Amino acid sequence: MPCFIPPRQLGPNLWLLGEHHLCLYLIRDQGQAAIYEVGMSGTTPLVLAQLAHLGLAPEDVSWVILSHAHSDHSAGSKGLLEGLPEARLALTAKSRELLGRASTLGRFSADDNFSSAEVIRRSDLDGPRAWPPLEPLPDDRLLLMEAGESLMVGGQRVELLPGKGHAPGGLLAWLPGQGAFFASDSAGFRHPDRPGFPLYFVSYPDYMEVLEGIAARRPEVLGLGHQEALSGEQAARYLEDTLAHLRAWHQKIAQRFKQSEDQKEVSTWLFEAFYRDELTIYSPANIAYCCGLLVRRSLQAEGLIA
Repeated sequence: MPCFIPPRQLGPNLWLLGEHHLCLYLIRDQGQAAIYEVGMSGTTPLVLAQLAHLGLAPEDVSWVILSHAHSDHSAGSKGLLEGLPEARLALTAKSRELLGRASTLGRFSADDNFSSAEVIRRSDLDGPRAWPPLEPLPDDRLLLMEAGESLMVGGQRVELLPGKGHAPGGLLAWLPGQGAFFASDSAGFRHPDRPGFPLYFVSYPDYMEVLEGIAARRPEVLGLGHQEALSGEQAARYLEDTLAHLRAWHQKIAQRFKQSEDQKEVSTWLFEAFYRDELTIYSPANIAYCCGLLVRRSLQAEGLIA
């Protein structure tokens, strides 16, 4: 019998959706609803079932906010839009551009098939083991928004903020009325028992600036992209620990390169240090590519390469 994972209430108008590996967030107030995060193909049926469990009709959801254009945070777009006929997908122009490229869709399709199958197997969810290739998003269901803009979900203001450093065109969400910050991958990849994989794939300084800004707000609710949502002092400690963890690994990468002057060797060392547990829902090739990006961004930040 496939497993059903019930949604968890985080606040008066907030719920955690999805499952351990992929987190989505529902904002529901005064007859309106929005979802922050999209997830992957394999998590979409569960999310729709969780909405029904909360008594939401499919047409009750007006917006789905795409955090950024990576496969695990975008591949579920088609399934959610099909299951939520009145919803529009809010995303930046840069995310729309990336998700319209044939090369991106081809790579993301392979990544989505691997990770969706792993998530279904590990969480005992119902679903297939392969999905059709990803296609460009339907223009008539898109709502282009940029950092600095806001949505009103009933009486809840959702302020969209830039997720610099992790992915081009990323959007974070701040709900000042509840002190809730939906940070997606801009607040690290959390493991239950230790700090996780670094995620500054675009820029180390920009990523750290965003993370420091999240920590400075001291959110009452911190919505991560993976492995749980945190609250209060637990969230504050996690953010402090993650900042220290990323600074330390950034310096380790730079020091390792100074010793070997071989980016590939440093990338392999980083892969061997991190590729286990939750991170293995992604293919080895995917994480090896990400390790190469992390090495390059750390070395660029230190002025060791152009």
